[in-house]
Amino acid sequence: MKKENFTSVVKKVLEKEGKYISGKRNAAVLVPLSIDKALYITFIKRSKNLQFHRGEVAFPGGLRKNNESPLETAFREAWEELRIRKENVEVLGFLPPTETRTTNIYIVPVVGLIPLNYPFKLNKKEIEKVMQIPIKELYKNVYEDFYGKYYLHDGYKIWGATARILTTLLNKLKTIIK
Repeated sequence: MKKENFTSVVKKVLEKEGKYISGKRNAAVLVPLSIDKALYITFIKRSKNLQFHRGEVAFPGGLRKNNESPLETAFREAWEELRIRKENVEVLGFLPPTETRTTNIYIVPVVGLIPLNYPFKLNKKEIEKVMQIPIKELYKNVYEDFYGKYYLHDGYKIWGATARILTTLLNKLKTIIK
């Protein structure tokens, strides 16, 4: 599928607006997609030195500051963690908020298109690794246990809120991706 066709179709299946939930601890993540001959999704592996969610596979993002919108939070965090410039992100839409079960944070996912093989510059205090995974591999490597769905890739486990966000996205994309 051509990039232009893909983006117009994806924009139709995503929410047009992302909103924080009043009175809750809110955060936003960027769900970075890239398209070439295949569709890829970018994940980070969080540093083992962080206080929360250490060592987990996640999307770039973090807690809301001041009166930021979800888009502003996602852009700020993507810049801080990976040096992704907001000018290099084509926002496609939003997914419904997802709550973390251990820290009770409501996450608004912002889905955006970035160039494949983006020249990431990792903030080593927060990020150990960046991975661009073909989405078709994720469809083939989904499992479920007592805690819910999770995904495996190259020895890494994608679980928790990240897996719930990913599942929502994959369900929306499955009619588009053959």
